[in-house]
Amino acid sequence: MTGPLRVAGAAVLVTTLFFAPASRAENTVLGLDFGQSDLLEDVGEFWTEVSDDFRFKLGVGMAVAPRFEGSNDYKARVMPKFSLRYKNLLSLHNTRLRVFIVHNEKFVTGAQARYRFGRDEDSAPDLMGLGNVSDSFELGGFAEWRPGWAIVGAEVGRDVAGGHDGLIAAIYAGSQLPLGGGFSLQGGAQVTWASGNFMERNFGVTEAQGIASGLPEFDAGSGIKDVAARVGVRFNRWKHWDFASYVAYSRLMSDASGSPLVELRGSPNQFMWSISGQYRF
Repeated sequence: MTGPLRVAGAAVLVTTLFFAPASRAENTVLGLDFGQSDLLEDVGEFWTEVSDDFRFKLGVGMAVAPRFEGSNDYKARVMPKFSLRYKNLLSLHNTRLRVFIVHNEKFVTGAQARYRFGRDEDSAPDLMGLGNVSDSFELGGFAEWRPGWAIVGAEVGRDVAGGHDGLIAAIYAGSQLPLGGGFSLQGGAQVTWASGNFMERNFGVTEAQGIASGLPEFDAGSGIKDVAARVGVRFNRWKHWDFASYVAYSRLMSDASGSPLVELRGSPNQFMWSISGQYRF
């Protein structure tokens, strides 16, 4: 496949996924899209996905995850996956675009943009009366440091599309251990902080929402949203194929766990399992 055709195909795919009906958040999961751990999927991507030219990966998988962040009801979803990489300049991984500005063998930093899916109240009975949370588009930056066998990083983003209209930041660490035969063991952990606007949109209950939903009114403030960890196995012995499977756990914290939506109808303990395969063009 030639470079222009790759770009055109990727553009069509991204446009289709981003501008599908609002119910797409219920039907698909891009990466790890139940709120917090998708960043751990591309820890150290700058070094592990080295490319001298243009690289495009397209795949599909299946994930079992909560219906919404804080739910104790789980659902299996189809999971489209894609990534683009152009030299040491930029990468698009599912819903996150990164532009590498400063980079060397140990450190990389740059700008990033992320599309974060919202929440449809029709996607779960527990959400009825709480209204929809619109999709958001976050602009910010990131930095990663590779001191040796591990990767340590941080990211921050602010919504500019009026979705959650807040700020969200995370610190994380991850590593990969080769097992031989094309297999590798991957793991990571992450702590996420969110501003009051983000927490209120996702975990707060206004007076009107309380009347409509039957939940007590709750004013959610800024704080640590969650702590998360994941571990998985990756197989990429073949030239064009890449397979991965992982399990993830997240614990909601502060006002996220104290929300009546979580306390009375859901759970602060969030689990996920995923298996996927991608083809490298």
